[in-house]
Amino acid sequence: MLGSSLCQFFEHTAEVYAFHRDRKCYATCSADFSLDLLDQSRLEKAFSRIKPDLVIHCAGLVNIDKCEKIPGQAYDANVAVTKHIAQICAKETKLVYISTDQVYGEVDDYSESNLDLQPVNIYGKTKLQGERKVQEHCTNYTIIRTNIFGWNIKPGRISSAEWVYHSLKNGKEITLFTDYTFSPIYVECLGRIIIGLVQVAFSGVVNVGSPEPCSKYAFGMQLSEVFGFDNSLIVQGSIIKHHFQALRSNNLALNTQKLVDLSIKVPDYKISIKMFYENRPLL
Repeated sequence: MLGSSLCQFFEHTAEVYAFHRDRKCYATCSADFSLDLLDQSRLEKAFSRIKPDLVIHCAGLVNIDKCEKIPGQAYDANVAVTKHIAQICAKETKLVYISTDQVYGEVDDYSESNLDLQPVNIYGKTKLQGERKVQEHCTNYTIIRTNIFGWNIKPGRISSAEWVYHSLKNGKEITLFTDYTFSPIYVECLGRIIIGLVQVAFSGVVNVGSPEPCSKYAFGMQLSEVFGFDNSLIVQGSIIKHHFQALRSNNLALNTQKLVDLSIKVPDYKISIKMFYENRPLL
């Protein structure tokens, strides 16, 4: 979802090259490469051909429960691939690595200055390892910790926000957590912030998310209101009572002060949801 969305966002201002593992590319771009990102030799050849000025690495295994179930696959997708890309970028190419809020886990301080991170699941742990591979092998990098939502263009894929949308549109009752807090941001907003970070030549780790955190329940209620759905279909629930394959921290409210200090505007989740509505596909 993120990769294809960023391709569409950047295509009007830059030459965009998409790397994917599908038989066809679902994103609009200048050219695309279908390959296994674990194949470092093919990656190096592709990079040598393109000579990119900027690489946005957003590939990975992001299904939290699947990561817990198949940790080896999670390591390959989130750590080994990231190491290969960081090694290729090294000193020559700016690398933007899309990480996750899950790297924080059970901590009291959700700011980038906190070095005592305690991810509670395999997904968070492997993404944190990926961050460290970037820092170890690349000199010009930006690591973005975030929690995104948007529309999928690949058939058969559906994000959590899309699940809420389709459920409510079809009159289906859903349960959303009141005790799970996060800082969601729409994918196009993330794209604009990436541009801002590149323009100010930022290097390091930065949180990118809604400056006003919300619960999953509040997010769903706002989405329902914007789309004109029936709010009574949303039932309040508790993450404590839900049995996931992987553990989740129930508070992932990101501290976005660093973006403020960089004079980069960040929309709150209500604005993001409005953009999600305005960019809805013809369904």
